Amino acid sequence: MTVHGQIVGLAHGRGDVAEFLRRAGVADPAHAVSLDDPRLIEWRGGSLDDWPMPPA
Repeated sequence: MTVHGQIVGLAHGRGDVAEFLRRAGVADPAHAVSLDDPRLIEWRGGSLDDWPMPPA
């Protein structure tokens, strides 16, 4: 995942995306992050609901 062109980590789910945005100061930690807001997030190669199943 990148924030303002900087790699911040590998997101494995929605919670990771929200946490990376909070740590980068993009999202307010006191409020829920709107992961479907196109002004905040550009999804590439998938969407908010596309997460691979973890290996068994």
